[in-house]
Amino acid sequence: MDVRQLRYFVAVADELSFRRAADRLHVAQPALSRQIQQLEDRLGVLLVERDKRHVALTPAGDAVLKQARTVLGLMQQLPGLAQRAAAGCSAHLRVGFISLVASEFLPMLVRGFRSEFPNVDVKLNEFQVLQQFEPLLREDIDVAILRLLKPDAAIASYVIQRQRFVVALPEGHPLCRSESLAVGDLACEDFVSLPAGPGKSFGGLTLRFCRDAGFEPRAMHDVGDSQAMLGMVGAGVGVAIVPEAARHLHTDGVEYRPLNDLEERAEIAIAWRAQDTNPLVGGFVDAARRSFPAQFAMSP
Repeated sequence: MDVRQLRYFVAVADELSFRRAADRLHVAQPALSRQIQQLEDRLGVLLVERDKRHVALTPAGDAVLKQARTVLGLMQQLPGLAQRAAAGCSAHLRVGFISLVASEFLPMLVRGFRSEFPNVDVKLNEFQVLQQFEPLLREDIDVAILRLLKPDAAIASYVIQRQRFVVALPEGHPLCRSESLAVGDLACEDFVSLPAGPGKSFGGLTLRFCRDAGFEPRAMHDVGDSQAMLGMVGAGVGVAIVPEAARHLHTDGVEYRPLNDLEERAEIAIAWRAQDTNPLVGGFVDAARRSFPAQFAMSP
């Protein structure tokens, strides 16, 4: 396998026509067909289904195409990377994350990326969940691992898991006697939440869950991040509706119970600038897709 075969395959995938791909590459069509056949023989799979009127990628072709684009992108970046390394600078990727994902998702995602890009310096930066895409839009980071709230046209994202919501209770609270609860069981409780702003907001979810259950929260104490929220729960200030990943924060004095009447899920995702051409971002996204395939995104 060589880079030329990958370049030819990407051209065929883009054009879905051997003739147009050959014209684009300025090669004879039979030579192009031979290179694709050699690539398929080397991989042991059929990448392209073709007949006289139809060209389409197979499922294996779709999978190989993503990797081929990453490899070709890295090849284009190689001269610059080599020059920066010779000047004493190393390639790096800035990964931002919120505290909620630090224990469960961050290690696996970073390990998966480093296994393929061992010479890349991964710089980790924590940011607050309420900032959402701000660090990306300011270009403070290259990729974010966060709890997804609402879309932004400038941001691309991939959901790695959809988690059920649970309620965080002060340790020893009477509701801890039950193995599971409904939102209506919380009608007499004070709540601790992230702020409820205009439009879709994290705190707004808590309000909606309560109103759908037929009550208004007796009191809402706003905090700035998940760790502060759970700290206030542990201090007995109130209860909080949180994604199940909050369990991994291991906050003293807090117990969790599933909410059996909530079908909605919290989306944990990676996000990046949609127009970013940095191949390391593409490599991180591809590694995330392999670690968290889409068909396994739903938590039990």
